Amino acid sequence: MSKIITEDRFRVIASEGLGRVSNATAHSMAWFRGQLYIGTSCGNVSGSADTPRIMRFHADSGEWETVYESPLVPVNKRSHAPDRQLVKHVKGIDLDRYQQRRGVSTDVIPRDAGFRSMCLFQGRSDPEPALYVSSMSRYGGQILRTLDGESFEPVGEPGLGNPDIYSFRGLTVLGDRLFTSPAGTTTDEWLDRNLAPEMRVYVTDDPVKGTWEIASEEGFGDPANMAIYALCTAHGMVYGGTANPERGMQIWRTRAEGKPPFVWEPVVMDGAGAFNHNLAVSAMCEFKGDLYIGGGITGLGYDTVHDIGPASAEVIRIHPDKSWDLIAGRMRFTPDGLKVPLSLLGPGLGDFYNSVVWALGVHDGAIYLGTHQWESFRSIEIDAPEIVGGYQLWASEDGENWELVIDDGHGNPAELGIRTLASTPLGLFVGTHNHKRLLQMIGRRKQAKMDFNGGFEVLLGK
Repeated sequence: MSKIITEDRFRVIASEGLGRVSNATAHSMAWFRGQLYIGTSCGNVSGSADTPRIMRFHADSGEWETVYESPLVPVNKRSHAPDRQLVKHVKGIDLDRYQQRRGVSTDVIPRDAGFRSMCLFQGRSDPEPALYVSSMSRYGGQILRTLDGESFEPVGEPGLGNPDIYSFRGLTVLGDRLFTSPAGTTTDEWLDRNLAPEMRVYVTDDPVKGTWEIASEEGFGDPANMAIYALCTAHGMVYGGTANPERGMQIWRTRAEGKPPFVWEPVVMDGAGAFNHNLAVSAMCEFKGDLYIGGGITGLGYDTVHDIGPASAEVIRIHPDKSWDLIAGRMRFTPDGLKVPLSLLGPGLGDFYNSVVWALGVHDGAIYLGTHQWESFRSIEIDAPEIVGGYQLWASEDGENWELVIDDGHGNPAELGIRTLASTPLGLFVGTHNHKRLLQMIGRRKQAKMDFNGGFEVLLGK
């Protein structure tokens, strides 16, 4: 009997951003003290109505409780500095006028745009395992901590001392150490949500004291690495995946022995032979002793800043001895020999519009994969009679034979991506990303019909 959860066994337990449709993303999840916590995010916070939250799910009643809200802070130059990627995607749209039509407050704004990563960790000063949460903020990303799930306090300075750091990715534990890497740059002139001012991994054994040490060379020693996109533990090591617009993603690993900075070794280079069409590592997960990695070009499969693409997502698998397999993608010759996709699925798992694998997770003996799928934007661009598209959820029991579980955003083409997956005693939770606001901004010029919901959803499968 298959262990894969079929679509009919998933139900929606949260929709329309849980009352805040501008909260487009269920960005992070963690199972803590017997309950599910999620961190929400808003792509363009403009006022108090957009305030991101950390929320807790009560399974017995089916209710959601807000346990933390971003504080409001005075607006300054950074508050509305243009987003480098967004501005290029929505040419001709006056974002300031769009905000004014929504009645946006100009005096105060949520400090945080959302909560990107969650992790359970017990540091030297923690009496018990605590939940650590990284925020996204134009004022410098912070790391929050809670012991009871009720009271959240920042540990360390904004940006860990560099307020130009927008956020921190991939809170990851190996032994008695917590690892993270900067994500995004925020300045008075512009915002880049992906590329950070520092391309390093940081480590601590006592986050409460706010002291972090550099755990890697800048960009793992390669100046072409523009960001460290993902961190994951596997094979008793920490793996780091980069974004590299010149030659494609790289994957490095370390045993983290001795004192930092640690010795890292290269595992896969040059976009796994696809070069910069595998621009960045977007997700990593260990399954049955191997590390599965999703790559591609974030956003709409085209990097507007570096003029790369279009391209679709790929999946590779790394063994402990550093050998690797192509699971889904384009067949090619590489320095490691001919690589044929073992799943017989091409780029995008057979769908050109799957730009990246955005989430990977394991539940009850199966691995699940969530995509970012942007066909709805193309539907508007070509004046299609109806808007189609939406995320896909795939699953496999052996890592090679995959089946499509959910297609077309579960019936909503604005549900572009699966942002997070969480395996819990209650079942598999799926957190989505909804792009209705941006679709409306683009589609208004073409009078596109958009009779579907905005705001993230959370699904539970069991």
